[in-house]
Amino acid sequence: MGKLAWQIIGVGAPIAAAFVARKTLTFAWEKSTKRPAPSNPVDDEISMSEALAWTIVSGVGVAVAQLVVQRIAANTVRNNFGDEALPKKFRKQIEEATD
Repeated sequence: MGKLAWQIIGVGAPIAAAFVARKTLTFAWEKSTKRPAPSNPVDDEISMSEALAWTIVSGVGVAVAQLVVQRIAANTVRNNFGDEALPKKFRKQIEEATD
């Protein structure tokens, strides 16, 4: 059950977070600049600086949202189903003492 929970929460939540973050960033961009968010960065009507700014804002914003949600999802699955329910790369690393 735990591995299924991770597949649903751990994979689905970051996808949803990216969608919500993108919509939120687009709304904020349009309200603050009074221009639509650049949807086609090679459009001649969009300046290089505007395309670059949008790429940075949207890229960082989406990445941060995904990171936060993925960490929350991992902690939720870990607390409810144990560390074994997570993929190996997300399990807590326990250092073995070699004394």
